[in-house]
Amino acid sequence: MTGLGTLREDIGRSFGIGVLLGKESMMEKKRISLAGGEENILGEGARIFLKQYGYEWTEKENKPDWLVTEKFVKEKKLKVKKKGRECVIFCQKKAHFYRGLSLFLQNISKEEFEIEEKVNFCSNGMMMDCSRNGVPTVDTIKQYVVRMASLGMNRLYLYMEDTLEIQGYPFWGYLRGRYSKEEMQECDGFASLFGITLVPCIQTLAHLRTALHLPAFADYKDIDDILLLEEEKTKALLSGLIKTVSECFSGGIVHLGMDEAAHLGRGKYMDLHGPEKGAKLMKKHLEWLMEECQKRGLEAMIWSDMYLRLNFGAEDYYGIDKDALPEGEENLSKEVGLCYWDYYNEGKEFYKNYIRLHQRLGNPLLFAGGAWTWNGVAPCVSRAMKISYDALDACMETGTEDVFVTAWMDNGAETPLQTVLPLLLLYGEYGFGERPDRERLEERFAFCFGKGLEQYRLLDAFDNPGYQEWRKEDMGGYSRNHLYHDMDDNGYHNRYSVNPSKTFLYQDNLMGMFGKMYDGKEMEEQYMQLEKELGVMLSGQKGLGEEEKELFGYYLILARLLSIKANAGERIREAYQSGNREGLKALAENDLEMIAALAQELNRRREAIWMKEYKPFGYEVLDIRLAGVRQRALSAAHRIQSFLSGSIPRIQELEEEILPYKTEEMLEGDLQHGFYLWERIVTAGNIDGV
Repeated sequence: MTGLGTLREDIGRSFGIGVLLGKESMMEKKRISLAGGEENILGEGARIFLKQYGYEWTEKENKPDWLVTEKFVKEKKLKVKKKGRECVIFCQKKAHFYRGLSLFLQNISKEEFEIEEKVNFCSNGMMMDCSRNGVPTVDTIKQYVVRMASLGMNRLYLYMEDTLEIQGYPFWGYLRGRYSKEEMQECDGFASLFGITLVPCIQTLAHLRTALHLPAFADYKDIDDILLLEEEKTKALLSGLIKTVSECFSGGIVHLGMDEAAHLGRGKYMDLHGPEKGAKLMKKHLEWLMEECQKRGLEAMIWSDMYLRLNFGAEDYYGIDKDALPEGEENLSKEVGLCYWDYYNEGKEFYKNYIRLHQRLGNPLLFAGGAWTWNGVAPCVSRAMKISYDALDACMETGTEDVFVTAWMDNGAETPLQTVLPLLLLYGEYGFGERPDRERLEERFAFCFGKGLEQYRLLDAFDNPGYQEWRKEDMGGYSRNHLYHDMDDNGYHNRYSVNPSKTFLYQDNLMGMFGKMYDGKEMEEQYMQLEKELGVMLSGQKGLGEEEKELFGYYLILARLLSIKANAGERIREAYQSGNREGLKALAENDLEMIAALAQELNRRREAIWMKEYKPFGYEVLDIRLAGVRQRALSAAHRIQSFLSGSIPRIQELEEEILPYKTEEMLEGDLQHGFYLWERIVTAGNIDGV
């Protein structure tokens, strides 16, 4: 199979495509020809796709090693039939052909086989966050297009708040790595080669905090991160944005956002126009947006949370009774698609009930699940897998035909994008045939991505408090996969999406606010074990590609850092309060100095990954955060040394009692929870400056 360097040399020049798979190069490339009369449709994409797997496309006249015939059919099925040197792929859509081609290549050594799959979804895709500091490069987008093609997925959603240029608005996405029209057109054209539609996900109501905090957009703000509606300035901005979308994307679809605008109309709008019911204001705004979309031949969809709450008269998006009926007071146009997003609930029946609530509204329905890439510095894989099994089962049983998995990057894109691969695979495999089992997922992951699925799921151990208990029950050690659905069934998935790795990484060594929330000593042991397992994986597997070595090398350093830092604050406090001066000296000279050195190395490795996945804009945020981890360790060491030398009489920070960040009453009896925002972890001080 083709190597990373060869792949970049062969097809990167023509298409700007980056690293696709970490596969070893083949000594001799085999040649494949398409024979079904669809060469004009599939030829260019097929060339790129085959090169990914170490094969060459050739003309039929050149006596290829294999002859592939593609036949497009009306039925919702995919069939791959091989006999000898010939293969026929029956498929409904172009994207499905590439899945069929990957299945053929996966089983190419077999003299004869027939694989038939039913197509479960009309559209199946992934949403890539391009706004939370991380803006994926054109190469990265192309890389994921080809990865999705191998799975038969046919939509790639690009979430862009202010990261798509608008002519005449120089401060829109200023210094944020925004995409030019030419970049998006290039990505759109590349995706079309594989039958994949790029869907721009913009924001036309809220979630525009980054743009609205600039003086240039002060007059566009209502309240919070919400646009001031019914103003000509606002309409001109949004009209320009929709025009740009229509010029960049050929799929004829746009996602307008419009979610989580809880205070809609309660700020400057109320001062100008008086109070107005949120449902009416939203409907009026959406009607205008639909006119703008229709002018340009665009079909539109929105997130459903606001509309669902307003129409069912509910305060809580997830608190609507399963038998509730919509009030229908402010119904939307039936042409507007509703995206039901849910990343939190468990149980197939819950999802089925909520799908039925949406169906009662009568609008086209899409389901959006979550990859849990936004939890902190590591993905919450077990949580994502559990809810995805439940949700996708519900989608299949209710006839929901449009699904996608979201890879949000809240609070700065701390988790590398590559960690989305397990969930990308799961959604892809759910799209065809029966519910994917463990063996199928492992085999497809290894072939499509050239990687081991277990390796990625090992990352769940950074935050999963049930991981060690699961390991104790597990008989096979590292060689066995700990994090499949059987783990979920046994209750060891990260049910409350806690993220101790983020809190331990960023909280202060002297003033850590979360000492009462997590058991630092227990997690220290978990991180030590995780470091060992990552080390074994990196040293014992020859098939690891450079991309994997880089990713898991970064996480090994993180595990090593956390194995020291998780309990450092407690040990420092205990030594100080017990008068253990030798212990304090050792902690300052050894542990804190080691934390500083590891934080610096972690920063270096994270930057290397970032610069391959994203544009450089945005990394300054992680640079500042990780540099702060280093500096605060050095500062703590200096404070301790100053105390030991007699330069200062005491360390006041260590004399103040550490309280529970949230009491049991605040958490309604559940002490397990996640903390997502760096600015609320790193200090009790006011870093907003207000």
